[in-house]
Parts: sequence; structure tokens; C-alpha cells
Amino acid sequence: MSLRWKITGMTILSVLLTLIVSALLVRQMITITEEQRLRDEATTSLKQAVHILDETGISILGAKVNDPQLPAEARDAAKAGQYITYRATLDGQEVIYAAAPVTLGTQPAVLSLSVSWANSQQMRDSVDTALIWAGIATLVLVSAFGTLIVSRLVTRLSKGSHAARAIAAGERRVLVEDAIGKAFGGKDEVDQFAEAVDAMAKELNAKIVFEQRFSADLAHELRTPLTGLVTAASLLPESRPTELVQDRVAALRNLVEDLLEVSRLESRVEPTELVALELDTCVRQILGRIKTRRPEQCAQLKLQLNSGDGKVLVEPKRLERILENLISNASTHGAGPVILETSSGSLSLQDQGPGFPQSVLETGPERFVSKGGGIGLGLTIASGQAQAIGARMKLSNRGGARVQLTFQVPDTP
Repeated sequence: MSLRWKITGMTILSVLLTLIVSALLVRQMITITEEQRLRDEATTSLKQAVHILDETGISILGAKVNDPQLPAEARDAAKAGQYITYRATLDGQEVIYAAAPVTLGTQPAVLSLSVSWANSQQMRDSVDTALIWAGIATLVLVSAFGTLIVSRLVTRLSKGSHAARAIAAGERRVLVEDAIGKAFGGKDEVDQFAEAVDAMAKELNAKIVFEQRFSADLAHELRTPLTGLVTAASLLPESRPTELVQDRVAALRNLVEDLLEVSRLESRVEPTELVALELDTCVRQILGRIKTRRPEQCAQLKLQLNSGDGKVLVEPKRLERILENLISNASTHGAGPVILETSSGSLSLQDQGPGFPQSVLETGPERFVSKGGGIGLGLTIASGQAQAIGARMKLSNRGGARVQLTFQVPDTP
């Protein structure tokens, strides 16, 4: 259940409970007040009747002497020598009895009269009806107003969450405070939260920009001396030490080139040109070129093409970089055989090694973090290139490290 309906439901429930409690209290107060009024009215009438009876011997106002229908408890209290009122039922209707002691000649007696609740009951029924309609109207108005306020709040929170996701996706110019809009009556807690998120994003962006600039500058600064180092290593006489030097120089050159590629991906300076291609055909052609460059890493690669003539939106050059880095990563940190399988709109690459570390599964690929714990840019490059072509890359462990790529599919005419 969404926050909107939770708050709306709680608002309606709170208003409903408040109305019920208020209506019960009002009804109880009216009942008590009306009962007291009837008791006072009965007592006043009885006093008049007693006065007339003492002077004339005539009973008026419906007063009766020794009324057999007077409850015994009320009769006994009146015989004790005091005016009393008593609530009882007479012929199926509620009445208020008033009774007082009198003397007829030399004989003591009890004079009593009753006042009906009928008119008061009609009045209470009318009040109950008015309370019900007033409660319904109040519930509708308050609920509508509360829903309006809650909808505004939830809308602002929803816009803020979309802005936060945009920031997480790399949109550095997005501000949560601008996205949520202004609140009624000045700033509220949502604005304070948005300001805090924007401040955090600003600090993180500054650190990310510094890190990216440092990596790019480092790669560019290393490239010139590294070119001379490569040339110098190629001029060394053939020997085992020369092979070791050339191998390390080649690894260093690949690292610098990877750093430059990561820098380009993060700066998004290279445009992406997607085309609709048959996935199986594209993968087969790309693997042919990769095997030429990396025969040893592709030695245990098994290809399973199951996409048929299904097409996806890709840029072949970027897909080649993705597959080359994934195959290299599986060969370096995993174990064979490495299975590359295609299906409708997706492909997966599975090795038989120990799998990805839990930290990589939770946070995704990070620069300079590999499955072996050392310097690693392969997954970072693959992830960046996948984002560039609009593909979704999912990492998992299923008997080894598994990478699933889901591509965009062209619209069918």
C-alpha cells in the first residue's frame, strides 16, 4: 500500500473515531440535561399539586394519591418524608415519577405524578439525525482536504525520489529541491530533506569529479612516457628478461588505455549510434575478432547461439568492448569452461570459478576492484559500455560468476 493511501486511511479513521466519540459525548450530555429538566419539571408540578391538595383537597396536574403503579422503591423513599424523582417505565414508555408525602385527614399518603419522556425522545432522535448528517459532511470535507494535502506531499516525495534516481544515474545538474516544488505556507520537513540530499549529492559529485579528473590526468600523463617505454622495450635483445619486461610494459599500456576508456565513458563525450542487428550474427563476428587478439583467453570459450534471427539495438564497437572485457575477466579470475549463450534479446557469460565477491554483487562494478581483489577495470568498462547502449547488466553467482546482458529490442513495424 502506498504512503498516500496509508496517510489518507489514517486521516479518515482518525476523523471517524473523533466524530463517533464526539457524537456519543454530545448525546450523553443531552440525555443527562434533558433528564434533569424533566425531574425539575416533575418536582415543580408536584409541589403545586401538593399545595392545591393541602388547601382544597383536590388533586390536579394528573397527580395521584397512593398510585399503585408507583414503584415501591419510590413510594418508600417518599414515605421517608422527602420529595423524590424516579425514572421508570410505564406502559412501555419511559417516565419520570415525582413523589412526596402528604396527609389525608389523619392518614399518611404518597402523592405522585409522572412526566413522559416521549417529547424528549423525539428531540433526542432529531439531534441524533443531525449529528449523523453533520458527521458525514464533516468526514467528507475533512477527508477531501486531508487527501488533497497528502496527495501534494506524496507527489513532492515522488518527484524527489525520481530526482534522486536521476542523480544516482549520473545527472549532476538535477536538484531535488527544484524537482519537488514549493510547499504551502513556506518550507517544511520535505524541503529540509531535499536540501540535505542536494548537499550530499553536491559533495559526492565533487569527489567523483576529482577522482575522474585524477584518473584521466594520470592516464594522459602516463601515456607519453609509456609510449617511449614500449618503444625502448621493443628494442631490447631477445631474452627471457626481455620477454618479462615487454609483458609488464604491455600490461601497463593496457591499464592506461583502460583508464582512458573509463574516463571517456564517465565524461560521456562519445556519442552512441545504435543499430538493429541480429544478435547471433553480431556476436559470432565479434568473437572472431576477439579470438584473433586473445587466442589463449578464448581457448575454453564455448558458444551457444539460441537467438535465431532475433534483433537487438546495439553498437557493435561497444558490444565488442563489453565481450572482450568479460571474456578477459572470466579467463583471469574464473575457471573454464566459459559459456557464452544468447537468447531472445539477451546474452549471458558464465564461468566455473569462485564467483563474484559479495561486495561486487551488492554495489556493482567499481574501479580498481576485481574478483581477485586487485586492480580491475574490465567489469567497470563493460558496465559503462552497457549503459551507453541502453543495455542492462546483471551480475550473479550460479556455480561461478555469471553476467547477464539484456538489450533494447527494436520496435516491430
